[in-house]
Amino acid sequence: MKFSIDAVLLWPKKAGFTYRKLQFQDNKINVITGSSRTGKSSIIPIIDYCLGTEKCAIPVDTIRNACEWFGVLFNLENEQLLLCRREPGNQSSTNEMYISRAVKVEIPDAVESNTNKDAVKNVLNELFSMSFLDLDPTNNNYSSRPSYRDFMAFLFQPQNIVANADVMFYKADTTEHRLKLINVFPYALGAVTPRILAARQEIEKLKKQRERVQRDIDTIKNVSESWKQEVRGWLSRAREFGLTTFTESDNTTFEEQIEQLGLIAEKTEVDSTIIATNIRDLSDEIVALRKEEQEISSQLFALQKRHSEMVQLKDSMSQYDDSLQIQVERLEISDWLRSMSMAQDVCPFCKTVHPGATETLDILCNAIKSIEQQAGDMKVVPAAFERELQSVETEMQYFAERLAAIRNRLNEESGRHTDNSEKKYTLTSISRFLGKMEATIHTYSRIGKDNDLAQHLDSLNDRISELARLINEREIQKKQDAALSYINLEAGKIVASLDAEHPDSPIEFIIKDLTIRVKTQSGRNDYLWEIGSASNWLAYHIAVILAFQQYFQSKGKVHVPNFVIFDQPSQVYFPRVVTKITADENAEETMLDDEDKLAVKKIFSAMDTFLKTSKADVQIIVTEHADEDVWGGIPSVHVVEKWRGNDKKLVPVEWL
Repeated sequence: MKFSIDAVLLWPKKAGFTYRKLQFQDNKINVITGSSRTGKSSIIPIIDYCLGTEKCAIPVDTIRNACEWFGVLFNLENEQLLLCRREPGNQSSTNEMYISRAVKVEIPDAVESNTNKDAVKNVLNELFSMSFLDLDPTNNNYSSRPSYRDFMAFLFQPQNIVANADVMFYKADTTEHRLKLINVFPYALGAVTPRILAARQEIEKLKKQRERVQRDIDTIKNVSESWKQEVRGWLSRAREFGLTTFTESDNTTFEEQIEQLGLIAEKTEVDSTIIATNIRDLSDEIVALRKEEQEISSQLFALQKRHSEMVQLKDSMSQYDDSLQIQVERLEISDWLRSMSMAQDVCPFCKTVHPGATETLDILCNAIKSIEQQAGDMKVVPAAFERELQSVETEMQYFAERLAAIRNRLNEESGRHTDNSEKKYTLTSISRFLGKMEATIHTYSRIGKDNDLAQHLDSLNDRISELARLINEREIQKKQDAALSYINLEAGKIVASLDAEHPDSPIEFIIKDLTIRVKTQSGRNDYLWEIGSASNWLAYHIAVILAFQQYFQSKGKVHVPNFVIFDQPSQVYFPRVVTKITADENAEETMLDDEDKLAVKKIFSAMDTFLKTSKADVQIIVTEHADEDVWGGIPSVHVVEKWRGNDKKLVPVEWL
């Protein structure tokens, strides 16, 4: 994506002066060199402030006392974008901003606010095509929607970061930025696309709908089973009292039973005819209920046994899958060794020929594929298995509640909870029975069919399964690993030309730690913080940041600005710097001994080679204490300004 810096602009508070402009060039190493306390380290905070950072980190006193507005003019594909932000005064920041977008932006002599920070952020998020969906809708911890602000981590290497052993990215020294950057990495590398984010968002909504529908279905099943038993009890009592001759069969629906209760409720106690046959039928019904109770109890026992066996099987499957993963991890070294082999049967380490070595590696690699296939198959089984386990648990719940309903009805039918049983068949008792039934029949009629809900549940499950296939975590991991492999390879090429102790050792970027791991010749994996010397830290910082830019601009699917800024990378050599006064007594010249000069020159040479060989346009900006004897003569270097002598600094002396 074309989003480079054309110029950094300052507007004075002091009247009578025009704006100050620092002009940069695309696809160059733009160098600002100068003495200490000239404002070099303010370049990154000024650009970041104009890009909408929450707090202003521009140094106080001289710069903020002299400047009213700060601005950055950006070059886009076919136009320019000017972003300006007012100096915040005593506040930590200000929302007052100015924006102008045109084929050729005209820089105003005086700036007046025409927008605010939030509006600018929205413009930039749209410009960079950032997704408006959360990275993980199920996780509230730093998994909000991606923002162009997240990618500032890849653009800026200020003085406290550029040679830091513990922190590799801008602002990743705070928990908030660190965790958000870790979460945004799959999206930044193109492994998680906006389509996948949308699918995740939809799945989360569908799961919530599914939970509600399932609760409704369970409620209807549970309540209706209890009520159905109760309705049968009402009908049985009505037959006992001689109020109806209706007898339900296996095909009798719940609606037909409710309809019969409605007909019975219209009768009065004088319609009752007590006959011995009806009372004997009640006894037969109690016997049948006892039999049904026993059958359901047996079914519950069988389900409980099946559930226990499935839980044991699930535990065994988990242990087997873990053992497969251990085997894969042990065998992965064979793939790495084969990638390191330069020729048939040649050892990648000692470079000597070992007959049969290539065939042995092939056997190991084929073993990996076989075990990975088994591991992949194991991951398919649990999905269906979990559904079956859930089905068994649901059945257990259903039969348990059905058993409880039958027992309640048996208690009712046997007359255990009937008061004044000696008056059971009196007209008064029958009258009360009809009154109770009429009062509750309206409640029974509210029980709806669950067919529509079941169909809705099926459609939700089908859609979730369809989306789950789109969110293939295994495929996401493969894409992420492929992107990291490319970045590791490119970073390794750049490190090889820098002042590092292990220039030829493979680099591995670790997302969860936001750092690199170096595989040394001894076979040990060393994290960045375990490697000594600031010169090593500097080399890996430069290599990794440039490698990420190479990926973003040539292979990445996410739009990231195509500039990077390094603030005084030669600082690691400053303890041995010698400063001398030139013929101009106000001017300083930074001198390095030959060894250090060569090391610093390697930095600029590596950047020059990167720009020449890179498949994408990248703008590099370096603010530097070292002078022309270090970076002079390098083709890609463009000197922006030299702040030495004659009080030449970022802020003109006359503004103070």
